[in-house]
Amino acid sequence: MYSRFERRGIFKIPEALRLGHDEMRAELVRATSMPGPVGKAAGRVASLCLPHFEREEETVYPVFGLLRDLSSGRLLPEMAEVLPLVAAFTEWRNSLGDEHLSIAPAIHSLLLAAHQEDNREILEFTYALRMHEKLEDDVIFPTVLLIGNYVQERLGI
Repeated sequence: MYSRFERRGIFKIPEALRLGHDEMRAELVRATSMPGPVGKAAGRVASLCLPHFEREEETVYPVFGLLRDLSSGRLLPEMAEVLPLVAAFTEWRNSLGDEHLSIAPAIHSLLLAAHQEDNREILEFTYALRMHEKLEDDVIFPTVLLIGNYVQERLGI
């Protein structure tokens, strides 16, 4: 699921962000099909992460479509259309922390199940998923706010 803004061609989600979520989705689907504790724990992670990914793709990721132009000094009036996304993200950001607080123990349960079953692939996946969540908290989410503030300031809105 990708943003209505991207479908209209306003903000193209960077491929690296799209591929990151696509890879996480594929791994989650594979893990949920496994028998036993890993499959059950993966199902819980998927039930939390998949809707979370969709919200990010609607609200957060399209903002990053401006980075290439902004980094080269290109600023266009239509870039102001990013501001409602940033405002929606700002409102949603409080609940994002709650979502991450729910996701973290689910990932930990998957990690424990993978240890129990000595499943190295799932252990590596849980590490990647934890790093993805940390990247969001430390880099992606603050950058969305930075982009919004920059556009607003530079366009004098």
